[in-house]
Amino acid sequence: MRTLLVDRARFPRQKLCGGCLAPAGMQVLDRLGITQHLPRLDSLRLESLRIIARGVSHDLPIMPYFAVERASLDQAVCEAAIARGAEFRDGVAAKVLPDDTVRLEHDGQSETLKPSVIVVADGVGGSALSERAEFAPRVRKQSVIGVGSLLPSRPAHAQHNAITMVCARGGYVGTAPSGDGRWSLAAALDPAAVRCDGPIDTLRRIFAASDLQPPEFAKGQLRGVGNLTRHRTPAAGRVLVVGDAAAYFQPLTGEGMSWAMACAEQIWPHAQAAARGEDPAKQWQAACARILRTRHAMCRAVCTLAAHPARCGWVLGAGRTTPAMGWLSRRLCWSPA
Repeated sequence: MRTLLVDRARFPRQKLCGGCLAPAGMQVLDRLGITQHLPRLDSLRLESLRIIARGVSHDLPIMPYFAVERASLDQAVCEAAIARGAEFRDGVAAKVLPDDTVRLEHDGQSETLKPSVIVVADGVGGSALSERAEFAPRVRKQSVIGVGSLLPSRPAHAQHNAITMVCARGGYVGTAPSGDGRWSLAAALDPAAVRCDGPIDTLRRIFAASDLQPPEFAKGQLRGVGNLTRHRTPAAGRVLVVGDAAAYFQPLTGEGMSWAMACAEQIWPHAQAAARGEDPAKQWQAACARILRTRHAMCRAVCTLAAHPARCGWVLGAGRTTPAMGWLSRRLCWSPA
């Protein structure tokens, strides 16, 4: 199929993102020949996961994650698509209309296309499907609220070559190098705490619970994405949805991009079915569920533990003297099969 790839942003673009690629996600990029376009991967290896709760910390060895700056990653993906025959346009806003046409708006001009199949991957807050009622996201209002920031330098509590998680009653905060000298901070905050104290004070309380110095945020530096647990219909008509645009489950270890890549790699037969006029929704949803079921279960379990810092601190303390933590570290982060 002839392929048109569009993005609302101008490239190269910066994007606030956890920026950690799990080993399974890197395996997808290897199979697609994209890693050769990414710079200095050996210097971006994250080989441990440090978890801190109530002042107790534990370092878990993990198969290497990679801190990949999103501007470089997205550019590499675009270059690989173009090399395989795709046309790429940046600075183009796309709307999927009720009749399965796509309205493209760019530089004050508008055009309408009718593709054989449409793949939407516009993230948690995307608006490409805002005119399709059947794709309205279903948001769990009691779920944690996501906030994030790109920090100009390493926070005092974080370690080089590690993903650092700080857990407390008000939520948890993950920090990792972004791959361009800055540091990514992503937090999942209790909605009641945010309503009461606001996001910045909630973050400060989380760090204070472990006697850590919180980062200082410049005005407008901290951004929110709302409640993190949400999902929507995965397909209808000629439209298939992939990645965070389809569902989000607050991945504790920053592997959401890898989840999206693993599913997207399997999309071709479902795209063919949509182009033939079939409805691939159930098959596409089942395919993604098969890939991610174990990871979702693991992340739910760990996030539940992170929400109870006393238990988390006890587990970390006990883990210093038991081989069970080695077993946990091998399963906590998503490695290739």
